[in-house]
Amino acid sequence: MLYTSILKSVASRRDVKIFFAFIILPLLVPFLSQTMEGAQSNFGQSFLTFLDLTLNTQYRIILPVMIFSLVVTSVFKDEIDSGIMFLYKDINRTKIFNAKVLSLFSVYGLYLLGTVVAGLFAYYVIMVPRGAVSGSLLPEQMADIGQAVVSIISTALLNLITIVLVTMVSITSKTIQSVLTGVFFTLLVTVSPMLIGIRYLFPSGYVTMSQKSFGMAFLLIIALSALYLGICYIRGLQKFRKIEF
Repeated sequence: MLYTSILKSVASRRDVKIFFAFIILPLLVPFLSQTMEGAQSNFGQSFLTFLDLTLNTQYRIILPVMIFSLVVTSVFKDEIDSGIMFLYKDINRTKIFNAKVLSLFSVYGLYLLGTVVAGLFAYYVIMVPRGAVSGSLLPEQMADIGQAVVSIISTALLNLITIVLVTMVSITSKTIQSVLTGVFFTLLVTVSPMLIGIRYLFPSGYVTMSQKSFGMAFLLIIALSALYLGICYIRGLQKFRKIEF
């Protein structure tokens, strides 16, 4: 199966192994959170808020995005330039493109799952026994549960958007341009809450809205993410179809 073979190839890359090293970040979050506004008073409320902080921290420190942008570039641009794609010349290009994108999504899914497991270990095995945090799985207030859920969803979707964005750019651009695209997009998302009128251009800008209207915030995050994903996917597929193997 095409997807399986490509996933195995992607998962075996050195950069992927480096990327997976950031799964241990939950062990460092209590220290890194000191630089994040409001984190110290919030991450100890429950495991869900701790996981939310962990995923946000992973996204904001840029390095995981930078490493994974290199992975995306190697899957597309490097294989095109090296002639490896010639081996797929008899396979429908849409199927190749979809298999590659899906394999990258799968790698991120494993990364996300690993982070959840590491977070559970850090929270319930290390932090709770020390009395540093509450042993609750969920926050006491429904509004806080809703905000944590949509925050986690928006962070995951932002990572998927970054993958297809870098994919779109990497097909015809140099590695440095592709990586910088992923980095600058992440930086823009990170600073957007401080820029008037910019925060609502990204899914994360609607997280606080969930305190008043969970349904509306959830729908807006999904709709905006689908728009970004759709545009980058379609444009990337168009560029991939035109490449000469």
